[in-house]
Amino acid sequence: MKITIDFGHPYFEENVLLGLTPDDLNCFYGDASEVDRLNLFFVLEASLHRFQGKERMKTAAYCAFLMAYYLFIALTPPASFELAEFYIDRALEWDETPEYRQWKAIIDEGN
Repeated sequence: MKITIDFGHPYFEENVLLGLTPDDLNCFYGDASEVDRLNLFFVLEASLHRFQGKERMKTAAYCAFLMAYYLFIALTPPASFELAEFYIDRALEWDETPEYRQWKAIIDEGN
């Protein structure tokens, strides 16, 4: 799925978010400007807060998983391990899935 950053609509609709994959994040990171690479994280963050506020916890969990993945694999900012760990822990808190548990183990190995 092609990801676009829209400042007029700075969050993902639920169907769009649930259609995103880690590969989509990787493709975006590879093609986007440095600023948009960072902006994607904030669009995910805004989406996370939006779904939490609507008590759409499985969607919020998936968003938190994508954030953990994007921080740990693509962005790798300072403290990426700690940040990714925070978000994957939220994902597991809201929706315990084998995929999230697997990524928790990968993140716990460090980068």
